[in-house]
Amino acid sequence: MLRRSLVFLVIAVIAASVSATEGQTMSRVFRLEHVSVSEASDAVQGLLSDTGSLTLQPKLSRIVVQDDPEIIARVTALIEMLDQVPGSYGIRVDLLEGGKALPYGSIDEVEVEERLRRMYKVDSFHRIGASTIEGVLGSRAQAELGSSFRVSFVPQVPHFSSETPWGSPDPGNRLQLQHLVLERTELASDGTLKANEILRTRVLLSPNQTVYIGAGNSEDSEKVLVLIVHAREFGSY
Repeated sequence: MLRRSLVFLVIAVIAASVSATEGQTMSRVFRLEHVSVSEASDAVQGLLSDTGSLTLQPKLSRIVVQDDPEIIARVTALIEMLDQVPGSYGIRVDLLEGGKALPYGSIDEVEVEERLRRMYKVDSFHRIGASTIEGVLGSRAQAELGSSFRVSFVPQVPHFSSETPWGSPDPGNRLQLQHLVLERTELASDGTLKANEILRTRVLLSPNQTVYIGAGNSEDSEKVLVLIVHAREFGSY
């Protein structure tokens, strides 16, 4: 009888030990050098388990994560990837206006791919303005396009899961232009500059990729605006 009681006792101790291990949590403090607390917390939040927690300390540039050891390991790897010296980038932006072809052409008419003509169903395009923008990731960039338009965006490295819905890893080495905004500007009667937003989106780019974005009609209903964004080779990040 005593032997049987000891066996039950040993089993109970092992079960309790396994249960404690499964429910074990740990905390880790992450000091951020190059990424903001809000950006890091947005990326980390999706990794936490139902019992995990995240404490933000913006003034100290720190976040505190409490969760299972396996989750903490994944969070550590993600933050190490995010919290790096910002890399450089180069983006060329062109703003075109498309419409009917003029009898003798236009001095600022530009040659475009035939598929672009078919896509927007116009005969010709002329350039309103263009700009090459260079900088470091995370800083908002802005440029004037001609005398009446302005473009701005925040370049960032997109955050992807190691597993994608289609079953293959993301290729990486891509750039995301967050909060890409195109505005038409004009002087108000009081002399101040007035800006009207005509496009807001975000764009994902690979090196040397070109993206065409329809920005709606120009002031003339028969004409269209097309924003062309071209990414050059990216710096190291």
